[in-house]
Amino acid sequence: MAAVTRALENRSLFEDGSVLALLRTDNAPYVLGLLAEHLGADTRTRTAADLYDLLGGDLDELRLLGVADLPRSAQQYCATWVKQGYLSRRAAREERTEEFSLTEHAFAALRILDQVNAPQATVTRSRLTLLTERLRTLARETDRDSARRIDALRAEQERLDAQISAVLELGAEPMPVAQALEMIEELYELALDVPSDFVRVRGELERLHRRLRLDLVEHDGSQGEILEQLFLGVDAIEGSEAGQSFAAFHALLIDPVQEARFHEAVDALATRDVAARFGRDRIAYLQGYLTRLQTESHQVRHAMIDLSRSLREFVRSRQFEEFRALADRLRRPQRLALTIAPHVRPLTKLDVELTPSGLIPHSVGQLRLYSPSLSTADDALGLAEPAPLDLDALRATIRESEIDMAELADAVDDAFGRHGTVTVADVLADHAATQGLASVIGLLVLAQRHGEPVVGDDGGTRTEAISWTTGGASPHARRAQITAYRFTRAVGRDTHG
Repeated sequence: MAAVTRALENRSLFEDGSVLALLRTDNAPYVLGLLAEHLGADTRTRTAADLYDLLGGDLDELRLLGVADLPRSAQQYCATWVKQGYLSRRAAREERTEEFSLTEHAFAALRILDQVNAPQATVTRSRLTLLTERLRTLARETDRDSARRIDALRAEQERLDAQISAVLELGAEPMPVAQALEMIEELYELALDVPSDFVRVRGELERLHRRLRLDLVEHDGSQGEILEQLFLGVDAIEGSEAGQSFAAFHALLIDPVQEARFHEAVDALATRDVAARFGRDRIAYLQGYLTRLQTESHQVRHAMIDLSRSLREFVRSRQFEEFRALADRLRRPQRLALTIAPHVRPLTKLDVELTPSGLIPHSVGQLRLYSPSLSTADDALGLAEPAPLDLDALRATIRESEIDMAELADAVDDAFGRHGTVTVADVLADHAATQGLASVIGLLVLAQRHGEPVVGDDGGTRTEAISWTTGGASPHARRAQITAYRFTRAVGRDTHG
């Protein structure tokens, strides 16, 4: 039964597994070769224009070499590779364009091909040593017994003291070149796997972001519950397993002490005899390794921030309500269908005619060119007789667009002549605000120019309540509290309004 289970699992893996599916698609050797060169080496992200240009030259060269299975353009192939899962396409952060990068499954497929092309020795001393040292470190660091921890540390101290004594007596004996080469090969393979992890982490964060948005759309609670779920979701992005693992790695990566130790070790290794056999190009790769990781780490960090910000904006802009309404409209006929399913057969004909909401395709031969001359009027245009100028209508039009300062000045002078010193409230009590709020604003302008603020007993400026009625078909009473101004002289016709 175990063998049958394993066989069925392998069948599912071959049919549904994205990595194996990529290896089995048409033109997979050419696709993975081109993408590995342009997106799998030092440059992991390219803008659409740059990638189209590079792939266009490569496709032309392959056709000249006799590869006839690549008839389409670079743009068409990139769109196809996005659908197949080779490429991921996102909006560029700093430019108004798109950018492409390899998916995590494409990186895994490239690693499989690399391992087939350059297989590693199955048994090496460095691999066993690395495994043993890591297991010992893990066992020691996870031990809760203080006595055993102290014994292990003292044993390590004695071993180091013995090595120091041997070096003092006999001198430093370097590791054999063959053994050193095995160890650096193992470390190099490990280093190659780390950058592809960034793509995997970013993919996990994007999948988590989509799931949280879906939860917000399908959540039936109140606005407060949705906001609470939102911030829990934002915490879930940064607090997920992928987010926590990346945060710890990012903190270690930008640690200046760790960076200095790494560069010091690589620079020292470049001067050793093993560097010549290992390859100067791979030594150079390790020397620029941290810089490359820091760049990709910052990109993932920015992506995490953008996802959290997008999730907040999704609720703050109330977009989720539109999506919830759409989801409810889609679920409503489904619930109705489940209700009537026991009573109506699926093939029952209904007397309902549905009008398609989309475009109905037609043959290109049915299209006809539109000629604007067919709808042009043949009658000559005549000149309209000018209407007589109505001065009252013109004056009314001007009053709708400007404040009638002359009318307000006459109102202030009339109130001042009858009562002596008056305020804005006194003027409005005698004369209606024919222009509504505009009349009130005009009186305040006149009061600032020709009056003075009313000062109270405490030395502060007093305020007063005013009221007026708006005009129109349905007048409304309005009230406001303004700074009190006193007119101490007549205004006359104000010419600066």
